Amino acid sequence: MSVSYDAENTLDDATWVAALLSERDVAGQIPINFVTNPAVSLSSACFGAGLYDREDAAKCISNLLAVGYRRLALDLYWSVTRRTWTFCPVNIPARADVTVSAYTSTTTESSSTTIMTTTTDSSSTTSGAAAASITGYSDSHGDTVYELGPYRCTDKLDLSTLAEILVGYFQDTTSELTTYTTYLVLNLHAASSDSAPTEPASAVTGNDLPSSQTERVGSFLGLDLRDYLYSPSQLAEDRSNLNESWYEVEESYMPIVEYFTIHKDKKGLHSTPDGWPSSKYIQLAKSDRVIMEYGSVDPQLATYDLGQDQDTIFPPGYLTTETQTSMATNGSGTPGCLYKAGATEVSQANSSWATSNGIPVAYSASDDITMQSLDDTIAGITGCGMSPMLNSTLFGQTAEVNVDHYRNVSLAVSWAWAIGEPEGADSGGGTQGVPTFDRCAIMDLSLGGRWRATNCTEQRRAACRVGNSPFEWALSNSTAEYKFVSGMCPTGSSFAVPRTGLENTYLYKYLLTQPQSIINPESTDLSQREVYIDFNSIQITSCWVSGGPGASCPYASDPQELERRTVLVAAIAGFVILVITALTLFIKCNANRRNSRRRKRVIEGWEYEGVPS
Repeated sequence: MSVSYDAENTLDDATWVAALLSERDVAGQIPINFVTNPAVSLSSACFGAGLYDREDAAKCISNLLAVGYRRLALDLYWSVTRRTWTFCPVNIPARADVTVSAYTSTTTESSSTTIMTTTTDSSSTTSGAAAASITGYSDSHGDTVYELGPYRCTDKLDLSTLAEILVGYFQDTTSELTTYTTYLVLNLHAASSDSAPTEPASAVTGNDLPSSQTERVGSFLGLDLRDYLYSPSQLAEDRSNLNESWYEVEESYMPIVEYFTIHKDKKGLHSTPDGWPSSKYIQLAKSDRVIMEYGSVDPQLATYDLGQDQDTIFPPGYLTTETQTSMATNGSGTPGCLYKAGATEVSQANSSWATSNGIPVAYSASDDITMQSLDDTIAGITGCGMSPMLNSTLFGQTAEVNVDHYRNVSLAVSWAWAIGEPEGADSGGGTQGVPTFDRCAIMDLSLGGRWRATNCTEQRRAACRVGNSPFEWALSNSTAEYKFVSGMCPTGSSFAVPRTGLENTYLYKYLLTQPQSIINPESTDLSQREVYIDFNSIQITSCWVSGGPGASCPYASDPQELERRTVLVAAIAGFVILVITALTLFIKCNANRRNSRRRKRVIEGWEYEGVPS
């Protein structure tokens, strides 16, 4: 029986939807290797309790995707006897090699099964071979879960489960408003023997290695995910001729060229040795949804030839540059932070595929830790240009049991807006003849450089990008309303918006160097601690765009379409309440009517069916 994407918890809050969508869009032209994303280890988030159940894993992975995790680190184990890649760290004996007898035990509250197995040892065929016992139980879905040392595994959880979930997720999120790229980091291991589940696995060589298309990770996933895959071969082809790839799409999908090296030959052909496409190019122009990379590979699989999968899976380290994280909880930079004071070019503060080596906080039910300190820690990591990697089982609960903790961490990776912003995301915006309010973005220095939505008529200075530099900023000469402030930028600069967490940090740090008579985060004068950035939702409430007050929302020709969609959750909830109320009243009234008719029938001498009261 197959499984599919089935999330029980999604990001259905209008404010968070607007915040994440606007961050995705503002970074839409940044090459994907410089965009930070929430990352999570499935071994911790889904299998931290040692349970490898297919249905639970499907629910867990679905929940993680639904609440915003874009990078999934997977530990895959090669089972020699079953010749398949599984999530279970221990080899489950193949049924062809095992004689199974079972009986039901009532020693626990749940139905438990003890499975007696006699294994066939190729080196010993003596009829009196000793029998080994494996204890297991039937889960609520009818699958047998084997107890293998500290692990409980079903033989139904493998690569096909992952592929089915991802395909379902991609099919369920095809709208431009819900499309994101998913990155898979595949760590390869050899499964331990079921007779010694806690001992290291034996080396896998020769014919015991994966060989056929159904066995190799790249061939298997490449086939199942072929309609959604952006592959190494596609990247190589795109890089070799930018004129017919990244330059061929509409301008708003093209990657920002300051982020990579460009070569131009005598014929005017552009190419790049190190560039990556933008998320808009991959997601919207190409409709690709997944990129895969090999991570670590066990020494026991040293002879496994990763090169055979080079058309589908990137080699180790291609999508990940692990950075040693050392952060204070207030987000201040320490060794490991990619912010370099004075840098103006990407090569001086290269954050390409930077990933933290783990969020540096311990989590358990007994830890004295507040969500605010967690937010500050993660904000510090993203502000330093790194994708935070969650490799802890939060508060001892996996994501199918309690996804709320994991959602909170995912949302904390948001690098732009302050908590609760953009304010008014679930309310109506301005219409013709009615003033627009709270629809322009400012950087609030009293909030560590986070953004807020404010009235566009407020008098503020403007953040101005110097040339096309990602990291060099200037401040407007004076204050003005949003619609006029772009004209106040100094010569050689233009009104702009930070597009990544690292760009945002450079703007914030630059503003802190200004004289306190101009910029003062602690001032009661808001014009001294708030600065306009080129971001507004004047046209449509939840559609944030750059390009000044006349910029158009790319998602709707009808200015109210996106607005209606972002408040749909609240509207549906209200409608459901009304329907339930109406049905309750209808049922009650109908019951009273039937009782009345029955009483009337008795009085008038009608034949009465049933038991009289």
